[in-house]
Amino acid sequence: MSRAVRSVLVVSMLAILGCQGQAAASSVVQLQTLNASGVAGSVTLLDVGNDRTQVEIKVEPAGNLDMPAHIHPGSCDSLIPQPKHPLQNVVNGTSTTIVRAPLAELLGSDLAVNIHRSNDDLRTYTACADL
Repeated sequence: MSRAVRSVLVVSMLAILGCQGQAAASSVVQLQTLNASGVAGSVTLLDVGNDRTQVEIKVEPAGNLDMPAHIHPGSCDSLIPQPKHPLQNVVNGTSTTIVRAPLAELLGSDLAVNIHRSNDDLRTYTACADL
């Protein structure tokens, strides 16, 4: 086997092994139901690289059509009303947003994911999860 062919094989193998690297870091937190809303579910945070995190919310019942969601400073017990990171509204039970913050920052700060009843009723919180 020629040196050139061996070099191509080695580079190809390294590229394949690099693509099979470690699984991305993630964390799952359970939502707390608030204000007798009946809304329950989870928030999954997934490191997608480049100091970005995917935030996926899944709730039941899925019939709530359009619930605003945000990452707020503070905790579920002491939430600061001004959102730090807006999230896609929870529509039919799901929301997925890429946030411009590393996973470690989201988990290492005093933050909470908060879901509101509707765009017309932002003062009523339906569910919350401390990160």
